[in-house]
Amino acid sequence: MVIYLHGFASSPESSKATFFAERFGATGITFLCPDLNQPRFSTLTISRMLQQLEKRISSLPPGEIVLIGSSLGGFAAIEAAARQVGAARHPISRLILLAPAVELEWDRWSEVGPGGIERWRDTGDVEVFHYALDRAERLKFAFYDDAARYHPASRELALPMLIFQGWKDESVSPEIVQRFVRRQPAATLHMLDDTHQLKNSLEFIWDKTATFLSLKL
Repeated sequence: MVIYLHGFASSPESSKATFFAERFGATGITFLCPDLNQPRFSTLTISRMLQQLEKRISSLPPGEIVLIGSSLGGFAAIEAAARQVGAARHPISRLILLAPAVELEWDRWSEVGPGGIERWRDTGDVEVFHYALDRAERLKFAFYDDAARYHPASRELALPMLIFQGWKDESVSPEIVQRFVRRQPAATLHMLDDTHQLKNSLEFIWDKTATFLSLKL
């Protein structure tokens, strides 16, 4: 069973989610990608993402779970694995992380900008562009407050991890991902000549993923 956690302001219809759905579908492996925007993007928090994931996992037949996390979905995947959500019936056995936002680098958020955190706090929400919806959406300050409770960058996880990071990433610092990987005893990192979306590396990513999961293609 594979569960894909999409990134911030993304959706199950994103290019990477669709790519993986098609590839895993061809192997016969069950692939799920919950819509983490629900019920409303404006009330998104890491805690809500983890609760949605736990609820989805609890409804599944017993078995191991492979989590794939993209960007903010990588942040949530690390936290879910650290907590072993549903461990008794559904142990998270492996992680695949795509440009994982192991730290939320607020200075890279153009919507927030220098000094924008206080403005966000004062106004209660901020306008961000939602790529999946192709329009601006409001995001409540609760997202920032809640995210501060989590520290995936400091996690040390024993489970096998496969991580892909682009050198040209405009949203996630490659150095932060490299530092995270050095803490992990069973992580393999592939640094790619690509941007945050990793669109030019999908075939390479799939090839390494198939090997990592011992898939028969």
